[in-house]
Amino acid sequence: MLAMAKLSRAILTVLLSGRHAALGGRFARERAANLARIAAAYSRAELEAEKGIGPARATAVEVWLEGQGLSLRAEQTCSMSAIAGTEQIVGSAAR
Repeated sequence: MLAMAKLSRAILTVLLSGRHAALGGRFARERAANLARIAAAYSRAELEAEKGIGPARATAVEVWLEGQGLSLRAEQTCSMSAIAGTEQIVGSAAR
């Protein structure tokens, strides 16, 4: 719980009840114990999309995670060439 003291109450509230909170457990105590796991499940865009979290608070979470030896999840991007390659594989498998 000492590590949680470095994050603001607003950030804690969002992380403990946000879209990835269930990864930490069913109960608030479990979620608090797994706060780093919850925070690391977010991408930067997802974190900033949470109500009450903007760029400054997202940066605070990133810094806190770095102190835990973790980081935010990388954005998942899909290039057009990867999509085209997938379509070719699917098309040839259907034949």
